[in-house]
Amino acid sequence: MSDEDLGGTGPANPRTRRGTWTAVLAMVVGAGMILWVLTRPVGYASFGWFAYAPLSDTTFVPGSSRLVVMWVLFGLGALLVGLGGGFLIGRRRG
Repeated sequence: MSDEDLGGTGPANPRTRRGTWTAVLAMVVGAGMILWVLTRPVGYASFGWFAYAPLSDTTFVPGSSRLVVMWVLFGLGALLVGLGGGFLIGRRRG
């Protein structure tokens, strides 16, 4: 029996090519997410005159939820790059 009859991962197997392209696409998308996060400004310049300030003991920090979203996107991008790279390095050679 040949390698193709057993469902092996020879070069003619379309599953291998699809897996490779999926890994490359995951790496490109992950790298794009990381690059997008790194090129965004992190903080705002918050200044100005306000006619009304609520009486409260808490401090308003603008953009704090945006920072969390950026960290999550950075982590997902790093995860995609790592998984795609690990798949490409660790796949079997035909």
